[in-house]
Amino acid sequence: MRLSIFKIFGIVAVLLLVLLVSAPSVRASEVQPLAKQGVIDLGGINWEEKQSVALNGEWAFYWNELLTPTMLKEASVSAHPVYKAVPSTWKARTNASQSYSNQGYATYRLILQLGEQDIHKRFAIYMPSVATAYQLWINGELMERSGVVGVSRAEMIPKNYSKIVPFQTDRPQVELVVQVSNFVQRKGGLWESITFGPVEEIMFQRETKVLYESLIAGCLFLMGIYHFALFLTRKREKSALYFAGMSIAISIRILFLGETLAVRFFPGIPWEIGVKLEYLCASICMMFLSLFVHSQYPLESNRTIRNWCIRVGFVLVLFIVSSPPWIFTEMLVVKEIYLLVSFIYVLYVYVQAVIRKRHGALLNGFGLMVLFIAVINEILFYANLSTFEHGVAFGLLVFLFTQMINLSMAFARSFDHVERLSDELRKSNESLEQKVQRRTQALEGKNKELQMMEESRRRLLSNIAHELGTPLTSIQGFIKAMIDGVVKTDDPKYLTILYEKTIYLHQIIKDLFELSKIESRQIQFHFQPLSLLPFFYHLYEKHLLDMEKKELRFEWEMSSEKTPVEGLVIMADPLRVEQVVVNLLTNAQRYTPPGGAIRLRVDWELEAGGLGKAYVSVSDTGMGIGAESLPFVFDRFYKGNEAPKLRSGGGGLGLTISKEIIQYHQGEMCVESTVGVGSTFSFSLPVSLVQRNEEGKIS
Repeated sequence: MRLSIFKIFGIVAVLLLVLLVSAPSVRASEVQPLAKQGVIDLGGINWEEKQSVALNGEWAFYWNELLTPTMLKEASVSAHPVYKAVPSTWKARTNASQSYSNQGYATYRLILQLGEQDIHKRFAIYMPSVATAYQLWINGELMERSGVVGVSRAEMIPKNYSKIVPFQTDRPQVELVVQVSNFVQRKGGLWESITFGPVEEIMFQRETKVLYESLIAGCLFLMGIYHFALFLTRKREKSALYFAGMSIAISIRILFLGETLAVRFFPGIPWEIGVKLEYLCASICMMFLSLFVHSQYPLESNRTIRNWCIRVGFVLVLFIVSSPPWIFTEMLVVKEIYLLVSFIYVLYVYVQAVIRKRHGALLNGFGLMVLFIAVINEILFYANLSTFEHGVAFGLLVFLFTQMINLSMAFARSFDHVERLSDELRKSNESLEQKVQRRTQALEGKNKELQMMEESRRRLLSNIAHELGTPLTSIQGFIKAMIDGVVKTDDPKYLTILYEKTIYLHQIIKDLFELSKIESRQIQFHFQPLSLLPFFYHLYEKHLLDMEKKELRFEWEMSSEKTPVEGLVIMADPLRVEQVVVNLLTNAQRYTPPGGAIRLRVDWELEAGGLGKAYVSVSDTGMGIGAESLPFVFDRFYKGNEAPKLRSGGGGLGLTISKEIIQYHQGEMCVESTVGVGSTFSFSLPVSLVQRNEEGKIS
């Protein structure tokens, strides 16, 4: 078992290491033009096929000289250049150049030989992080600068973050002149590749890098915040705090590497603060990693080694905080040894956990193996032996992902344990709880119904007492007059008045009972699909003769929309909708004098999905309703100032009942009116456009 586990880890480590080491060589295997003696030939490149070119190779190099393009044109200067390989630091020795101190200043010069077809095209130079201040001239024109170039530490101001320099050339030769100075850190010069290409491609590559770094930094930061929140909920779980510290530290470090997003978003950040944060976050992350591993596997960890990891890391943190960059950056090898030794210890703990079959140890071991390879790449990167800059960020992201899986599995096991412990109790109480719940729901339903019925009963009695009082008093007065002989008992005029009063009482009682049923939810609605236009046109035809008998002009109108009218359907109770229409038509007849007009109109509006609203309106040319009465026309028993002018009285409940019916159909009811012109009562209903089968039925 032990042999197989070690074999698995060994194979994974070797594969990752091979991929890591071979990645730069794979890129280098592509045919790339190289600068020779300060000139790079780009005339044969088809820029539509090739996205960009790294300006690597031999650049003309002038050590301890800050030369401008004008000064380089002098024969005495340009006759004796040396050539320095780019990318490389000043101290690096290559076949083409000797080694120099990383503290100093120099001038680089490169001639780009373009093709005649490239004249007047828009190109761009991608300037990466240059150590540690520079000025760039293109064809004799100062195009970009970062920091202040100087001949001493007191004169220079360090600032290094990537920039894009777009330009347009009017000649086949492009001259690049770069002044560089460094007195503040361990490496100096053009130590990263400068890229040249069409401006669109350079900007796309740059934005891709920014997106990649932002994504990784954002993911790590959110993971850190999430686990810190977990720690606040359960402070006994220290592992969540250590995990959050690792994630946040690396996310901050990413912001000061590569595209230096922190400086891009906050240009005012001093260069020294950024370098300190870059170095501090690496040591802090390793301290948190040691604590995290110990909290996960205390039996496999060694407390003494863990404490020494914390102490040494703390000393490094104090050293970085208290010393300037030109001192602590030269001590990089100490930090790298600390990181490597600490990681070997962490890897040993995880291997022991895998051997002892601890929960999640195998998955943790895989994630840590990826992170271990990434740390090795980080050491190689700072030694200029690797070009993959964000290895630790990617490795930590993989490692954190494995940890999240393990945490999810741990929570799942905890929930499963709790469920098993509570299962018996739940089963024993389940029957009783269900019975209590059913009884409670039934009682609540009955209580709600009783409350609604009681409220309806109270309102009904109150309305009866209020509305029946006036006609009963009138009837009593006429009967008393007949008894006393004031009015003849066989007088047709007064008998007719008494008859009309009893009809009015009957109508009020019937309306009150119907309204009471609607409000108490005791009335039944029988919804069914109805074809919109045929249904309302049938109502029009049904009342046409009655309108003509009363010398009224009855008109039918419909919308001019080009929708197939046979597919328009409403879900409604036909009797109740007819009751609403009849009520509106009756009111229109009552208010419209002979010779006037009443119009029944149907409109509709449909949305993209075939659903919409149908609008039915009844308009008249009657006396109209005053503006002060419009807000109250749907209130029960409201008749307004126009009531004395009516030819026949109403109970004042028809519109209230109609509005309740329309609201049951999920519609709305409204009124528009102008005194002396007429009124329009309208209501809306949900409508849909449906397909019909070959027999004409709704499918």
